[in-house]
Amino acid sequence: MTTLKGLILKETDSGESSKSICVLTAELGVIYIYVRGGRKSSKTVSATQSFSYSELCFEEKKNANGQVSRYLNSSEPVKLFYNIRLDAAKVALASYFSELLIYSGTEGQECKEVMRLALNSLYFLDEGKMQPDLLKCVFEFRLLCEIGMRPKLVGCAFCFKYEDDKMHFNFLEDRLECESCCPNPESVHTMILDKQLLYIVRYIALTEYEKLFYFNISDRYLKKLTEFTERYVGYHFRKKFGALEFYKMLK
Repeated sequence: MTTLKGLILKETDSGESSKSICVLTAELGVIYIYVRGGRKSSKTVSATQSFSYSELCFEEKKNANGQVSRYLNSSEPVKLFYNIRLDAAKVALASYFSELLIYSGTEGQECKEVMRLALNSLYFLDEGKMQPDLLKCVFEFRLLCEIGMRPKLVGCAFCFKYEDDKMHFNFLEDRLECESCCPNPESVHTMILDKQLLYIVRYIALTEYEKLFYFNISDRYLKKLTEFTERYVGYHFRKKFGALEFYKMLK
């Protein structure tokens, strides 16, 4: 038997009473566990529902091809993030976080920092301690940074200038280009970052978790940051996420 703490990202019905759960763990990344009778058993319902952080004890079995299947033996909730379930917009945003985590492809990889980001984000969403749209931006960009997609933010890729009145971010190359060095300022693949927006982007990418969620910005810069983080996710994942579209409808 293996016992790990995990965040339930998604439930999928199987048969009349069972289900499969998609779980984020710090040790193994995203894994799937089969829950026999999980849709009816009062012993497992709360601990295996979406957005629950639980201690899971499961058995691993390998088939002839070496593929591993996991079967839940017991579960105990650690944190349920109950308030999220009381608000449709919060459910949609948490579902979007889950979709990003599943799509990020961390199965079989240790991802302690990703788990830390996910739990902190759900905590701040659950408690209402950060504006949801800003929290979305923080989660989107920091997640990609944590899974190896952090862009080059030290300075201009050509002359190494740290900042300028206008810096161009090249989404195709993941790099900054100053006004003087930018080879194609009118390109649809670039976005202008002024000094304040560049500071915010660097802050999200590089600051420690103790400070990451404790800031606020104006509506004007939130709109710019939203454009930046959504475009960044779009260029790297090249996928539309249904939960994000639903969240925008509910706002």
